[in-house]
Amino acid sequence: MAKTCIRVEACNIGSSERHNLRSKELDYIRPELTHRNEQWVECSIAEVHRDITEKYKEATGQGLQKKATPIREGVIVISEETTIQQLQDLAEKLEERFGVHAFQIYTHKDEGANVWDGKEEAWKPNYHAHMIFDWTDGHTGKTVKLNRHDMAEMQTITAECLNMERGVSSDKKHLSAMQYKNKMETEKAEQLQKDIEQLNRAYTAGTEKITTVQKELSTAQKELNSMKTDIHINEAKEAAAKAGKTVFNAVTSVFNVGEVKRQAKEIETLKKENYNLSFKNQNLEGQLRTNNIEMRRVQETTDRQIKAEASKLKPITNLFPEMENAQENIEELQTMGIQ
Repeated sequence: MAKTCIRVEACNIGSSERHNLRSKELDYIRPELTHRNEQWVECSIAEVHRDITEKYKEATGQGLQKKATPIREGVIVISEETTIQQLQDLAEKLEERFGVHAFQIYTHKDEGANVWDGKEEAWKPNYHAHMIFDWTDGHTGKTVKLNRHDMAEMQTITAECLNMERGVSSDKKHLSAMQYKNKMETEKAEQLQKDIEQLNRAYTAGTEKITTVQKELSTAQKELNSMKTDIHINEAKEAAAKAGKTVFNAVTSVFNVGEVKRQAKEIETLKKENYNLSFKNQNLEGQLRTNNIEMRRVQETTDRQIKAEASKLKPITNLFPEMENAQENIEELQTMGIQ
């Protein structure tokens, strides 16, 4: 059976209704669950506060002190099945016993936090209710005084009305929504740190195993190379198989503690690098094709130039077919007016 408790504190008159009515955006709620919330409102906080102030002034002739807390808010731990009717019954019992009147009741079943359970994040709901009290005697505007025994009895009445187990008495304050969220985030961070440490230990152990096995494989390979008979070859195969199995077990041991996630990230990185290299390769291939075309164009131009020069030299080569004495040929060409 789920446990319950009620924590009563001074009501924040300026923001309580905005929070309870979901008038402002909150980052620790799931909007798709807000329709499950229920509420019962008799009158506004401002109206009750004004009425208390008038009664107090009539009874004492003085204004209400600034530090006075005539309106208080009870935060109650509930279950998913708790109804607004059960809370109204609780409010009646508390008024009968202690004289405090509840004029607003809200159930909040859309609050919680994402908690890391060691494998993934899971939503952990924070089911609770808010009960706004006129904490005065109803006649003079003076605050009702309750002692620790009264508050302990209030815990018992709350558990009975909600059909839940009574929480153990404690001086620990009830966690607000923000405190609850921070607590969950802290627990999540601590769990993640433990997981990281465990993975690091497993990785180190796995690396050591792989190193050992690699040495065994190297030894087995050397033995295999030195064996010449069939018997020795069979023994080498058995040694290699044993070492291979050890490698498999060592790698599996590393992977079984979450190494797969790290490997997946490395694979994704390699895919990106492969894509970049492929893109660069395509650019280089395109550049190579362009260079080949340019080289062919230059070659064709050079060939044409060579042919043109050859046609110019043809009359000369006809005159000097053997060209055994180049100096004499050049001097003779110069006498002919050819430079």
